[in-house]
Amino acid sequence: MRKEAKIPVNQSLHCTREGYRESRVKVATRANRIIATRCRARMYVMLDREKECWVVSRLELRHFHPCSAKKAVHYHEYRELTMHAKCVITDNDEAGIRPNKTYLALANDVDGSSNLSFLEKDVRNYITSNLRYSDDNEDFQGMMTYFVRIKEINPNFFYAIDVDDANKFRSALWVYARCRALYEYYRDVVSFDTTYKRNMSVYLLVNCKSSYLLNLSCCLTVVFAIFTGMVYHLHPLSV
Repeated sequence: MRKEAKIPVNQSLHCTREGYRESRVKVATRANRIIATRCRARMYVMLDREKECWVVSRLELRHFHPCSAKKAVHYHEYRELTMHAKCVITDNDEAGIRPNKTYLALANDVDGSSNLSFLEKDVRNYITSNLRYSDDNEDFQGMMTYFVRIKEINPNFFYAIDVDDANKFRSALWVYARCRALYEYYRDVVSFDTTYKRNMSVYLLVNCKSSYLLNLSCCLTVVFAIFTGMVYHLHPLSV
């Protein structure tokens, strides 16, 4: 390593089954250690200072243990769900079939899981992501149905929906008729619940001069503007 710039000038790549050097650091009690076979497969490279490139100085390709190219599927960059697998996963999920059963069926079609380009974990992740997207749509439709029904019961019920540039749902504001009437009379307390997306929005505060203070979230600006318009611009006396 160059002392002046602390740039490495030598590197070595070893097989993970080479073994483990003794260390003064206390070994973790539950360390995931691969069984060592003293494999000597390795590669040494050094930095050519004139050409500013790495040069292989020593290379040993022979492993002391059997290697299986089929196990490369366990690496994340090689895992991929095929179109056929996605269709089977979707159909089985709609039929209520468990992910492990779906993975087993796909593995049997290709004479073993080693011939698949994905793991059971990828099947579960695909199902989870699709179900989460569907649940969001179902929640939104259920919320809109509820708002329309309450509006028909009491016309003083107020609700507003905020969408982003892609016309996707971002936030909602609703005020029941009784709460709206109490605020118009007392005008002393306002509370906004932002815990649904606590990682995206923090808190909104209102001072005595009827101006709002945002800690982080910009979406609450629209919410507060809609709220003040709904109550005929009657600003709260305190929060």
